[in-house]
Amino acid sequence: MATTKPRKSRGDRYDATRVQIPYDLNALFPYIMRGRNDSIAYYPISLDAEALLAYIDQNRGTDQAITVFEAVLLSLIKLMRLRPSLNRYIIGRRLYQRRNIVLSFIARKQMTEDGEETNVMVTIKPEDDRATILAKLRGEIRIARSDEAKADDDLIGTFMRLPRGLLRLAVRMLEWYDFYFDTPKFLRGVDPLRCSVYIANLGSVGLDAPYHHLFEWGTCSLFMSIGKIEPTVCVGEDGQPTVRTKIPLRVALDERIADGYQDARALELMETYIMDPAQLEDLAPASLSPSHK
Repeated sequence: MATTKPRKSRGDRYDATRVQIPYDLNALFPYIMRGRNDSIAYYPISLDAEALLAYIDQNRGTDQAITVFEAVLLSLIKLMRLRPSLNRYIIGRRLYQRRNIVLSFIARKQMTEDGEETNVMVTIKPEDDRATILAKLRGEIRIARSDEAKADDDLIGTFMRLPRGLLRLAVRMLEWYDFYFDTPKFLRGVDPLRCSVYIANLGSVGLDAPYHHLFEWGTCSLFMSIGKIEPTVCVGEDGQPTVRTKIPLRVALDERIADGYQDARALELMETYIMDPAQLEDLAPASLSPSHK
């Protein structure tokens, strides 16, 4: 059945609708904190992975089979559907709410530290359920690891053939157009930094999760690093030291997009999903929150 494309109102962008900021201090933030790295807030998250690892073992070879990385991505999607304010961005000193969830991350063609890397960009629509989401993720990763030509690699190659002076001028002109109008059409769905969240899965090559900056180019308001899974000493329910298997995450967030306290509390929901991974089986459209508050 054909879907109706949402009408674009004046002030909207190709991928988002404009959100009016109340006339208080928050309305001044895009002017006094003009860049994402002027507005960055860092959050450490430590996910208890015991239940998730057991769930992965139990479902290996079934329709519910997932990897640790896929579980983190599914929890992010569920979280952004429940807390849409995490899926916003500021550009042109204005606040926008994305219509879709867009994930960007690096895939390695060879699973080694010096393996060739390429960007993966996956668009998750509101009507996508778990099976559709996993099919999209796995399909894009499969393409990235193949020898198939990718639009973003071709685009970067085109720009890098320009002389330095001309490249600087081209970037400045694109930034100006982006600021006052909209994303140029040839960058839409191609530029990996125009995403809801950029994820760096460093744990896949045995590295710890670093705190990472945000990018001034594009529209990415959230960067997440995933570190290696390892035993961690923590305080048990009985108040005594115990060892649990943990997944360390480091999140960088543009605090201008919403109330920082509420978003920090929202990020804590990720641990409830990872500690009860059966919750990640419910990603049907009915689980979407209609609110964009």
